[in-house]
Amino acid sequence: MSPKYKMIYDELKDAILDGEYGPGAKLPDEITLCQIYACSRMTVKKALDILVEEGMIYRKQGQGSFVLNKALASDPYQMEEFPIGGFDRTRHEEVQSKILEFKLSFASKDVAHALHIKENEPVYDILRLRLYDDEPYVLEHTFMPVSLIPGITEDVLNKSIYSYIEHDLNMHIASAQQTSRADISSTLDHEVLGLKENEPVLEVEQIAYLDNGIPFEYSFSRHRYDKFKFTSFSLRR
Repeated sequence: MSPKYKMIYDELKDAILDGEYGPGAKLPDEITLCQIYACSRMTVKKALDILVEEGMIYRKQGQGSFVLNKALASDPYQMEEFPIGGFDRTRHEEVQSKILEFKLSFASKDVAHALHIKENEPVYDILRLRLYDDEPYVLEHTFMPVSLIPGITEDVLNKSIYSYIEHDLNMHIASAQQTSRADISSTLDHEVLGLKENEPVLEVEQIAYLDNGIPFEYSFSRHRYDKFKFTSFSLRR
């Protein structure tokens, strides 16, 4: 079962994306949310902090939390900047997966370092094409330790690995370290993403962590330059 703060975060975010709380709307105050969810103020604050970090809401001191005007749901190309869970997180059931390669391999020095495991330890080596409305959007190359995340199958890969980890393995995903860079598209990008020679991609390198601080994923996501608008929000404190 997911932590209470994540449930609150998920429900508030869904309410914002569904228009229940429109741009500029004020969310229920922390005390009211504590009563609604029968939890501590610290739990509510943690959920709201994540929404602030993602640019979904902002806070006015002494006044409360308000929805930012992002219009995420109206634009299939736009997403908050590199959310944990990536394409799955923003498109939910509309995302399709095509498995290009799924095998066990031995961790290279770089993969072992990122995942805090020993070199040559077995890892899942996963290459998937992510599609939205039957259009190729993202090419994902993912490594996960077999010993930490057991039981991954093609059925899991055709759905959501993150959902499997949280709901089937009862693990809690907490954070991610991400680095983004521009790159020239490769031969594989041309083949599966439909890009032309010398067209760019936006690559996001990610190390994702469980709530106990253990890294469980090392991945590279190569996004079509013409299919995404990544937006971030900064608030002056």
